[in-house]
Amino acid sequence: MKVAERTVVTMDYELRYPDGELIESSIESGQSLQFVYGRGEILEALEKAIIDKEPGDRITVTLSPEEAYGPWEEEGQCVIPRQQFPQDLELEEGMMFTMDSEDGRQVPFTIINVSGNDVVVDFNHPLAGETLVFDLYIRDVRLATLEELTNKNSCSSGSCDKGCC
Repeated sequence: MKVAERTVVTMDYELRYPDGELIESSIESGQSLQFVYGRGEILEALEKAIIDKEPGDRITVTLSPEEAYGPWEEEGQCVIPRQQFPQDLELEEGMMFTMDSEDGRQVPFTIINVSGNDVVVDFNHPLAGETLVFDLYIRDVRLATLEELTNKNSCSSGSCDKGCC
């Protein structure tokens, strides 16, 4: 069976910078990515790259920042007062948190700097502004069940925190 609308795709991936440095690997984590094709559960450019692929197919896709997680934007950084965080929590550079947006979505951010009562945070995706290389291996393709088609988030990857799915 080929990758198409209303199919569930199971694939492995390795995500790298163009110089070959490994960022993330479903192979190393032992958690293949599984998703319903065509529902926006993975990057659109990756969906386009795997259409009509079959189990056993391998493909390498290089994505520009615009195709991946967008350009890095300075306005994605801002200062949040220290009192907005749990008082008993020691804040450190690189810590990641989420907050609820006005429309109820979880929005991730990273602490860039802590200075007195000011916490500088970055709402840009951690891979924003980066050209990325995905090595993909299609493991399985099957028809989606009715339940999978009606479930809004069927992603079963352990890597959703990086946005790969």
